[in-house]
Parts: sequence; structure tokens; C-alpha cells
Amino acid sequence: MLKIEKNPNKIKSSNLFYLIEKKSDLKQLEKFDLEWLDKNKNILDKIADTLKKGKNTSLEFFLWDSNFEKLIVIFYLETDKKSFVCSFSDVFRNFKQNNLTICANNDERLLEMLDMSILARYKYNKYKTDKEAKKQDKITILLTELNWVSKTVKLASKNKKKDDIKNKIEARFSTLENIVLARDLWTMPANELYPEEFAKIVKKTKFKNTKVKILDYKKIGKLGMWLIEAVWKGSIHKPRVVILERIINKKLPTIWLVGKWVTFDTGWIQVKSGDYMYEMKWDMCWAANVYSIMKELDRKDLNVNIVACLVLAENHISGESYKPSDIIKSYSGKTVDVIHTDAEWRLVLADWVSYISKKYKPEKIITIATLTGACMVALGFRYAWIMWTDNKLIKKFLKYSKNNFEKYNKLPFDNYFVEKTKSEIADLENLNRWIYAGSTMWAAFLYNFLLNNEEYTHIDIAWTALNSFEPYWLANKGMTGFGVDSVSSILGELE
Repeated sequence: MLKIEKNPNKIKSSNLFYLIEKKSDLKQLEKFDLEWLDKNKNILDKIADTLKKGKNTSLEFFLWDSNFEKLIVIFYLETDKKSFVCSFSDVFRNFKQNNLTICANNDERLLEMLDMSILARYKYNKYKTDKEAKKQDKITILLTELNWVSKTVKLASKNKKKDDIKNKIEARFSTLENIVLARDLWTMPANELYPEEFAKIVKKTKFKNTKVKILDYKKIGKLGMWLIEAVWKGSIHKPRVVILERIINKKLPTIWLVGKWVTFDTGWIQVKSGDYMYEMKWDMCWAANVYSIMKELDRKDLNVNIVACLVLAENHISGESYKPSDIIKSYSGKTVDVIHTDAEWRLVLADWVSYISKKYKPEKIITIATLTGACMVALGFRYAWIMWTDNKLIKKFLKYSKNNFEKYNKLPFDNYFVEKTKSEIADLENLNRWIYAGSTMWAAFLYNFLLNNEEYTHIDIAWTALNSFEPYWLANKGMTGFGVDSVSSILGELE
């Protein structure tokens, strides 16, 4: 729950996070005219002394006031070393109470404090039975006069400035809600979120500008999608394909996003080890992410058409499971030799890349998936791989990475890797055991299914999506929602 307030005396039983970057911020705090300031002059003295030291730190004070129980003062003074979010996300993450008020006289910092209040403190508590554990955070943004007027701003423009800030806050909060939605979907158990159920969730979504199409397994079969057929046929849950169309003008360029969703990935006959099996419900995260991206883009003014394809399937071991050495014909007509049954995501996406390429002839195709352990080995949990032929788009992602939480790094690509996807007994094979550049190889496999030489970008978010190690910045341990912010921001600015 988010509330915007300009009078601190109207806020009850909250905890005030107050940012100080300069002396005038302390003077603004003194103007609040709250009871606890009169009773605790030593607090202002201690804050003033800390300000003089010029170091990044935070102080916490017990107030026991009717307005604020605690005051948490954040000093961000050494701005040339660590980013604001990097420096103080743990302060928000480790704060245990649920009622927070945030205040800063810098608009950019105010939005970053909102990010930390929601994302760094994220918890998934749907299945908790304890009432305390299920409590949701209440976040209030306290706007001071300095947020909407300064010496250089005329009084007549005060209300316009105030409205601009409120619009920024509301827009950012909407983005954060979509990131949280992606995290929630990723965290849901596979017994509740399977292909048919997710398709229902999307169908019920109240889009303003986006059209939803859902293809059931019969329609998928009629199209000749034999690769996805092989992946799902061991499960009782049948596949779905969801298409989300945000068409501005048919004369404008069209970009396709293709996201994988395997609601649970057992690995089939070449079953995953017990150490990794628990986490396999997260194999659907990029379809959840693309869904959240499309919700975000639905409210934006765009200069391009964006269409998303969510390929939804589940795999289980059964008598109908496909096997190593099976050869399967794809929608494109190319045959695939199955070297390893756990190399399934590329099969799930391949048919739909060809279908989109043939039927819609888009200018750009972006495939997004949780691919490989190779990505984690090279980059850990903090960077996603981005690769392929659309160099202009890749440069935008790399530029975005410099100043934002979601980070990307570029992988090299040339025809050598595409050639190594060829099979001795079929057209292609879904795994080459001797080429260790795993992330590149699996995107190279998909490259074979582009039919019109489209500009192509592939993103591997395997371990940025699931942070299995430790909390950092805006990511808690677990599902992160990686990509919702960056992809929606970058695509929203394309022309």
C-alpha cells in the first residue's frame, strides 16, 4: 500500500526514513514541528555532528512519538564511491517493522528509496498462516516543500512541480508492482501455477491497449509444433501459447518478444539431480517476466509495435517422455537430433521463432530464457548475457547497465557456433558436448530457426532471475523479477 502525504503530523505510528545529503536537509527536518524534536534536541545535535564528518552512514533513533516510532537518518555524502542503492539497500532490507515513511529533498533519491522500500524488502508470504508474517508493508512518501519549489522556481509553478513529482512516484510505483508480480508468479508452486492456469491469469488481466490471444494444445498441434509437442507430452498439463499484441500502427516496425515458460523442469529421462530439482519451478520465470513487461508497456506511449509470445509447457517423466537419440521434425521442417532431454527450452522456443518469422515477418525478434549454468559460472548472479546480431539494441542494454540495477554483459557471436549446432544424422542437434560456450551455443541453436534474417537478440538471465546466493542491492534471495525494469524501459523508448 502506497500513500503520498505532505503533512508529517497526519502520519501515525510510522517509521521515518529521512535522507540527508547537505545542510539544508537538516534545516528542513527542523521545520517539521513534531513533538519529538522539542523533547530530543540531542538527536538534532548528533545528526549535525555526523553531517560534519562527511561519511556515508545511517543512524537510528527511538522516538516513541504518536507520529513516528523511529527515525532512521541516512547520510549520503560520499557520492563518488558507491551508488545510493548499493550503499543503503541493506538498511531497508533489515528493518523489521511494516510501516515506513520515506522523505528526501532529491527527487531521484526519493524514487530510489521507494525502490528499496518495496524491492529490497520483498517477501513472498501467500502461504504463511501466521497473521504477523502475512502483514503487508505500508509505505508513505512524505513530500516536503523542497520537493516542488526552490529559489529558482516561481511560486506560480509550485503546483505544477508538485503534480510532476506525484506523477513520477505513481509511475514508478506501477513499475514496481509489475516487478513484484513477476516475483510472485515465479515463486508460486508448480502444483498451482501450470500452463492452463497461467493462461487463465493472463486472460483475466484488464489491459487497456493490449490484445490477448490464447492457443490451446489442439491449435498448437494443428500448426505442426512437434518440438513443443515432444516437451510436454509426458505431463498431464497440456501446453498453451499466449500472444499479447500491443499494436500502435501497423505501418510502424514490430518487435517480438518470445519468452519460455516451463512450469516445472524435471529434465525428463535425463533427470536433474536432487540438489537442483527443488528450484525447477522457476524455469517459467521469463514468461512471467515478459507478461509483466507487457503490463508495463500497456500503459506507455510507444513508437513501435510490441508483440509477446509466451510459450507455456510442463515436463514430467512418463512412458510418453521423449528420449535421447529421438529425432523430431520442427515447424520449420528442419529435423532435430535429441542429444540431451534436459536441453528442452531451445525446443520450446524454436518452433515459435520460426512461426513468428514466417507469418509476421517482424523487424526484430528478442528471445528471453533462463538458459544455462554457464552463465552463472562466467558472471555470477549479477549480470545477464546479451548477444547476437542486433548491435544497436545490444548497445542500449549495455548503456542502461551503467547506471541501473539490472546489469548486462555482451557475449561474442559468429557463424562458428551456428555450424556447431549441425548434426551428423539430422539437420540439427540440441546439444554439442564439446563446445563449452553453453550460453552462446544454445542461442546459436535458435538462430537456425529465423527464416527472414531478422535482427535478433538473445538474453540469458538464468542466474540473475534466481538469486540463490545472498541478497544484494534490490534483489533478495530468491526470485528477482530481473528484466521487467530494463526491457520495458528500453523498448518503451525505441523508435
